[in-house]
Amino acid sequence: MTRTDTHRPSAINPDEYVFVSFHDHRPEAALATVAEQEAFRAHMSRTGAKFSGHEHGGVCHICGNANALSVARFWHEPTNTYIEVGETCAGKLSDGDALNFASFRKRAKAGVEAAAGKAKAEKFLTDAGMSFAYDVWLQKDFDNWGYEESTISDMVHKLVRYGSLSDKQMSFMGKLISRIDERAEIEAQRAAEAAAAAPIPAEGRMDVQGTIQTIKAQESYYGTTLKMLVQHADGWKLWGTVPAALEEAEKGDTVSFTATVSVSDDDPKFGFFKRPSKARNFNKEND
Repeated sequence: MTRTDTHRPSAINPDEYVFVSFHDHRPEAALATVAEQEAFRAHMSRTGAKFSGHEHGGVCHICGNANALSVARFWHEPTNTYIEVGETCAGKLSDGDALNFASFRKRAKAGVEAAAGKAKAEKFLTDAGMSFAYDVWLQKDFDNWGYEESTISDMVHKLVRYGSLSDKQMSFMGKLISRIDERAEIEAQRAAEAAAAAPIPAEGRMDVQGTIQTIKAQESYYGTTLKMLVQHADGWKLWGTVPAALEEAEKGDTVSFTATVSVSDDDPKFGFFKRPSKARNFNKEND
């Protein structure tokens, strides 16, 4: 069919066309086109123009090339219409001033690769029975996440990017998911324990015996110091520096020591100890 439209190759007048934005017709390249789409919509809002409805037989609205996935969008001022064209025709419309197709294609390719990585990661996790991990990563609820969600998200991000996780990493991810599943029960149990706990019986120098709940290295002006949280059988807890005699102690060990105790202003069931002495680790003594 002989074309008679304004945009046929023989009738093109480059001076009548203005470059607006790039576009890629592949759905998986959508991320690369976000900024381009914003520029195009803003231009459309100003001009009120629509796409030309002429028949062209392909993706390129000038030559009809069917293989032009990445295209440039031009505004034709005389008819107030838009057309999409491939790189060769875009070069003619821009009067020899080459448009940066290479940069746009690079961004589009990155978007395609990211989409492929997401699909692969989702299948990988679904097949492993851990689709929950992929859902966590999609949420990106950074402000409300705990350690488990943040760690899972980081692992899934690496899976999307690099395509695989080791058996050890997958095992760890499974443990993190289990912690999330059990979190409500654990928090309820801790709340019940806190409610049932007795207040610290006294302040000043006293003998303490309890179970280590946490050991943590804490940085200060004077260097790194080991701190521990010890829970008494009655439920009250104390936080302080690990004495030298307990440097080999571990979480769960039953220990005793003499220390100066002070009660927190905010919680009568929580306090601090300092200058510990006469420390013993009953677990190590039984080894």
